[in-house]
Amino acid sequence: MSFPVHFDLFEYFRGATRAYGLFETPFGRCRRQLLIDLSGRVEGDTLILDEAFVYDDGERQQRTWRIQRISHSRYRGTAADLSKPALGNVVANRLHWRYQLNLPVGQRSVRVDFNDQMFLMADDVLINRARLSKWGIPIGSVTLAFNRLDRSTSP
Repeated sequence: MSFPVHFDLFEYFRGATRAYGLFETPFGRCRRQLLIDLSGRVEGDTLILDEAFVYDDGERQQRTWRIQRISHSRYRGTAADLSKPALGNVVANRLHWRYQLNLPVGQRSVRVDFNDQMFLMADDVLINRARLSKWGIPIGSVTLAFNRLDRSTSP
């Protein structure tokens, strides 16, 4: 078994991917579990990534990312529920990704800072650990494990 030496966001998310995850409080209590089905396509220097979320309480959400490759290791992403573009940088098999997301809470929206670290592991497993904060105060974390469903789309 060997670990990947470089994480290419476009290559990984081209095609179908599924993620399994959980949201934890700052004290480690699991608040929600979720499943995300992702479908990605590359158009020039842009990855269009459609996400369909299903939570353990039945709630459903959708998000479409438009992620631009700025350089070999830098990315910029937008989505309808971001307050400003996301910025990411790859070093070896790790992507550091930061953004502000407007999360729906009841009838309103709350702006939350996400600080993601994605690690591409052996066998095409991608582990994402996101730290969430509001005004610099930790409010929880999200852990996701991604599994590519359609390996035939790899270059």
